[in-house]
Amino acid sequence: MRRGGLAILVWMLPLFASPADAQTPRAPAAEAAPSAEIGGADAALAGHYYLSGVMETGSELLLKPDGRFEWFISYGAVDQVAKGRWGRTGQTVTLVADRASPDTPLVRADQVLPWDAEVERRLHDAARSDAAERIAARCPWGADEATTAMIPSAPGSGGGTAAARAEATKRTAEQARDAATRAIAAAVKLPDDGAKRSAADAAMEAWYRARFAMEQAFQAAGVPVPAMAAPALPPECQPPPREDGAALAPAQWQRAVAVLVGDPARDLRLSNVGVTFVFSDGQRDQAETGRGGWAFAPRRAGAAVDRLVVAVPHPGVSPVTLPIKPLAEGVQTIIVDTGQLTGAPFDRLRLTVTGDDLLPEAMPQGRYARH
Repeated sequence: MRRGGLAILVWMLPLFASPADAQTPRAPAAEAAPSAEIGGADAALAGHYYLSGVMETGSELLLKPDGRFEWFISYGAVDQVAKGRWGRTGQTVTLVADRASPDTPLVRADQVLPWDAEVERRLHDAARSDAAERIAARCPWGADEATTAMIPSAPGSGGGTAAARAEATKRTAEQARDAATRAIAAAVKLPDDGAKRSAADAAMEAWYRARFAMEQAFQAAGVPVPAMAAPALPPECQPPPREDGAALAPAQWQRAVAVLVGDPARDLRLSNVGVTFVFSDGQRDQAETGRGGWAFAPRRAGAAVDRLVVAVPHPGVSPVTLPIKPLAEGVQTIIVDTGQLTGAPFDRLRLTVTGDDLLPEAMPQGRYARH
């Protein structure tokens, strides 16, 4: 699994479902300034706006008729969201972001969701991703490369000598490929033998050089570069067959205990969050949320998960232990109030009404246009 800081995925749909058995009521964010300070919502301006005029930056603004807004911006590797109240005074629209409630815990257990076909598919996807990472660590020798495709010839001098030279480089490339195949097989058989892994690295480098020389020689001869298979990888380096968990009958489901970590108030799911599943028999299984905010632990006969230790990878944040209702199978949703980690991207944002567009003061070249 990829290690590093907290990764955030933005989703336009609600993060969690809303079953009647929700364990914890969601604490609302502190409301933004009352409309008297910022003016009232103008129904004529309500709508969905998109930012233009700012390089390498994407942003959306949704002004709702009830005076609420939703705002999103993405630039580089940074995504930020804000919600709050908006109003208009004269030609100025003011956005005031909600503040995090001081009574809201950073991390808390929320709803329990049943196991279903979609969760089973997520479990299979996670298992395949974990297997692919193990294979990549075991076999870092171009497992994704199947063949060298035929390359159209470029104008060259041609002639018998050049063609003969090209054929010679092809034989050399084939020999280098076969040598790399043998070196990889030897390295995989003895994974702790550093010398054999170094030999496989060197053999692959020799194959790349020989293949490049072959391509150059055939192009110089004015002859199409032939397709050539890459070094063969042993079975230990082959990806597992893809299984569609959602297509399985319920009787065939593997099932597990799962957590889904996110911030539904901001439509976010969080990856790279450490999760320790603590079972009632004392067993502890460690996992980390992947793409989409999911983490899994296998079921245990006669035991249920009754605690979760959640480690949000953010400076100064300690792991949080969450007692939960015993869960032998199903999905426990976890809410992280990311607003406490990053703070609101702004307290107030003012925009000038220009025709049908909105010009943000903070981005002089920017223009929000309604769609």
